[in-house]
Amino acid sequence: MRLITIGQAALFAAIAMVLLTAFYLIDNAGNFETSILILGAIPSLVWAGFFFSVYREPSSARAAAWATLVFAILLEVVLAYVRGGRSIAYWTPFGSLSDLSGWLLRIGWMIFLILFALAPNHARIGQIALLLAILSAPSALTAAFNFFNSGIGILFGDIPPQAFWRAAITPAIRAAYWSSQILFLWIVWRNSASQPRTVTVR
Repeated sequence: MRLITIGQAALFAAIAMVLLTAFYLIDNAGNFETSILILGAIPSLVWAGFFFSVYREPSSARAAAWATLVFAILLEVVLAYVRGGRSIAYWTPFGSLSDLSGWLLRIGWMIFLILFALAPNHARIGQIALLLAILSAPSALTAAFNFFNSGIGILFGDIPPQAFWRAAITPAIRAAYWSSQILFLWIVWRNSASQPRTVTVR
């Protein structure tokens, strides 16, 4: 990982977010009314924009961090309440309102984004990134395990063709998402640890 930069990790995270958005739209098309479908795609698209802004132009990423705080974190909470009230079920990285790990991730990312927007070189950013990576690890391991199992199923023909999307594509996208998150957070922490007063964003 020594050769991976923050910019490269951010690009990987942005691509994973785009894939996650496409997965959500394809998987739920026809199941929800158009307004709910579009609103549900906004948080992951905003996250993709944040990561891409870190990759392209670090100076503009501070504004993107504020936008992500509002249109990804806070909007996602509102949508979670709407989903709960209307019994709408679809997968999101933060899970349902009753998911403690999801709330810890939301709060951690809120702190990370606020610090990033106010002072990108803040020494605490690396510590928050490490904590978020640790909190994300169980979900990443679960996604990797499901992806491994789907690969075994394909290899031995245990997965029927009509179930390929659910059994193979879904765990692959989720594994890519969690891997990109942990990689980005790990690189942020690594850079912060090596340069306590500076977090390099490219």
